[in-house]
Amino acid sequence: MNAPRIYHVGIVVPALEPAMEQFGAAAGVTWGRVQHFPVEFATPAGTRTFDQSFVLSIEGPPYIELLVRVDDSVWEKTGLHHLGMWSDDVPGESAALEERGCAWQAALLDGAGRRAGGCYHLLPDVDIRVELVSRAASAPRLERYLAGGDYR
Repeated sequence: MNAPRIYHVGIVVPALEPAMEQFGAAAGVTWGRVQHFPVEFATPAGTRTFDQSFVLSIEGPPYIELLVRVDDSVWEKTGLHHLGMWSDDVPGESAALEERGCAWQAALLDGAGRRAGGCYHLLPDVDIRVELVSRAASAPRLERYLAGGDYR
């Protein structure tokens, strides 16, 4: 998949269906299949499992990702949440962002306990995150999703 580095914009919403209708009408986009599943994220406070619900626009890049608000999580505040960026080195880029003062908030881990994707870092001056997404792991999932399948 030949995609730009920033390939999606994540927006946290109170409920998917009304947001899909509103964003669909305003932006002229259609939506893939709504996804619901538990996901385990490492956070600075420890590992937690969250029930996650989201949908991606079919049109893009950049794709619009709508995520349902989750109390006491990285997704607890509605509004513009993150810029999703492909990464070929999530652990290395994550460390570099931390060195530049962008606090790490949550990430999926690989089998060795390293940050492997879904890796959120807060840009403190604008209260928005970047999400580092493993190109190797997630590009095939995105292709399957855009073709009408599930993201998992």
